[in-house]
Amino acid sequence: MNRQLNTLLISTILAFTTLQAHASEYLPLAVDLQKTAVVAENNKVPIVIFATATWCNYCKKLEENILEPLFVTTDLEKYGAFKQLLLDKAHWMMKDFAGNDVEMKTYGPSLGVKVAPTTLFFNSKGEQIADPIIGLTLEEFYPGNLERSLNQALKALGNPKRVDIYKMINESKVNY
Repeated sequence: MNRQLNTLLISTILAFTTLQAHASEYLPLAVDLQKTAVVAENNKVPIVIFATATWCNYCKKLEENILEPLFVTTDLEKYGAFKQLLLDKAHWMMKDFAGNDVEMKTYGPSLGVKVAPTTLFFNSKGEQIADPIIGLTLEEFYPGNLERSLNQALKALGNPKRVDIYKMINESKVNY
């Protein structure tokens, strides 16, 4: 009986750990930035990378309280190619903008990321084209900061579209 209980306990812990280690349903992992860049260039939108860590409570707040509701209630994905970069996943491989295989854990620091969460905005060549959002201060300010940087990135790409996040939320018919 003890052996069955131990097996069940270990299985539950492994399942829970696996669930926490994956990107959210609304924010896919940045596994191939070269492919993402092709899609972003075709749509004339920036690549938006959310650099997070599984241990980071502010990252969880950003995902659960801000990003997930935004992706559920708005069409924000029309304004960018959104990806997540996990800063604490050793041996998780990805492709950078040039198609090189790199370890996800080391890619964030190579982009200058020092704080989780950090939100970065790139063109299809991997050049930063808007001010990053470093950290998460008050949750109420993040949508405005995201809107400002997204619009800065769209302008840098010569895309006339502009996002108005608060208007999108107010016009949404979905209650979250």
